[in-house]
Amino acid sequence: MKQTTKKIIATVFFLLISISVSAQQESVANLIKQGRNLSKEAYFQYNYNKMIEARSIFEKAFELDKSNLLPLYYETLIDYKLLEMSMRQGGDSLFSKYYNKALENAEILGADKNFASDGKTLSAAIYMMKIATSPMSAVTLSPRIHSLLDEAQRIDPGNPYSYVIRGMMFFNTPKMYGGSYEEALKNFNKAAKLFEGENNVNPVWGYAETLVWIGRTQENLKNDDAAKFAYQKALNVEPDYAWVKYSLLPNLEKK
Repeated sequence: MKQTTKKIIATVFFLLISISVSAQQESVANLIKQGRNLSKEAYFQYNYNKMIEARSIFEKAFELDKSNLLPLYYETLIDYKLLEMSMRQGGDSLFSKYYNKALENAEILGADKNFASDGKTLSAAIYMMKIATSPMSAVTLSPRIHSLLDEAQRIDPGNPYSYVIRGMMFFNTPKMYGGSYEEALKNFNKAAKLFEGENNVNPVWGYAETLVWIGRTQENLKNDDAAKFAYQKALNVEPDYAWVKYSLLPNLEKK
């Protein structure tokens, strides 16, 4: 009788644990979905406060299950975008608030076999933002960025965002230091093809963002028709892309 009672208790305990784990996983999945939707909205509206809110959602999801690095990936991706936004919002102090934590999380991702390519790509992107605020750091950080992207692409040649970041490096680097709009365009075109060939590829705004970079590069190459085509394609993908809708395309059409 005692043995039977023990077995019943053990079975009930196991069922309760299973139910708890299942509920936790469902909660994390729901938070990820919620955070993705909000971060996408924040990106296309270029809304700093919404991006902060999305970050909090992913942070909460990661706290619930630290064995799941997907929320940490999104949190780090958002931190990279917040670094970009902070240069317009609050200067050096706001930039510093996110920089070290973002880099730390990117390195955690880069050390994990399932997120290694994404982590190294994000590390490169974060270092790139550092150059934007401290141009002299380009001397040491530019080789580091390209090395990280080399590693990311060796690990996963099909990672589209690694080509976006590489393209941005070529786009923003002065020609005398190795910058090239032609090389930038090659990388952006490669990224666009990879985004088109996959479903649910991260980041959620990546494809439309890539089309914008193609348009901006074509403008700098004096290919205005090609630039207009890229911007209109970006709006077909995301009709509420504020930067394209209210700035890039209207300014191009004024030409």
